[in-house]
Amino acid sequence: MDAKLFLMAGCLTGIVSACMHEKSDDASDIPKVVHALVLEADSLMQSDSLFWNKPIDKLHPRVCIHDSLIRQKLDSALALRPDKQTYLLKYRYLLQSWRLQKVLDLLREMDRCMSDSMSSELLHLKAVLEDYKGDTLTARRDFLRADSAYTIKIQQVAQDSLMYGFARIEKALNLSLMQNDFRPFQEEIAFYERVHSSSINGIEQWKQITDKAAYYRKMFE
Repeated sequence: MDAKLFLMAGCLTGIVSACMHEKSDDASDIPKVVHALVLEADSLMQSDSLFWNKPIDKLHPRVCIHDSLIRQKLDSALALRPDKQTYLLKYRYLLQSWRLQKVLDLLREMDRCMSDSMSSELLHLKAVLEDYKGDTLTARRDFLRADSAYTIKIQQVAQDSLMYGFARIEKALNLSLMQNDFRPFQEEIAFYERVHSSSINGIEQWKQITDKAAYYRKMFE
């Protein structure tokens, strides 16, 4: 099946599914429609291997071949039933495309719809993006929420020394950005390296950062 026919078939499937949903009074049809839309979106994503196999290029972000159709299907799925896995799939897709404003919009929407599903990492990224965009009050609130979530995560992985060490570093980075003081981050890295008698691959470039402005430049510019 060629690409054009495949896309047409995908559109037709979505239309048929939507029509079936409209004609049915059974709410149990909604999960089936959502599942079909998510599978179609994921299949379209995976069909563009270069999109996933190449590293993110911040200066020249890559857009998936079927971008508009992918986002349409994911948006339709979320409109029918907000679901954590669908949000995460769209989040992963937008991040790979390096669309930071859309990532932030999605995290805001996810936080409104299902705040209990926001992990420490998602709360941290939301705080970072809010801060980078200039909303320092919202950012501070989210940094604090992320800090609490990291505390729970550290307790959960306490039996795994590597996961425990990384979680402590994540929590320290979150605190350093909130306070604009990178000593906690640097101290936690040093502690990790003493405990494990080895350095973290690629960490050297981050050890020299002393304020969040430098961190944001390195991350986003």
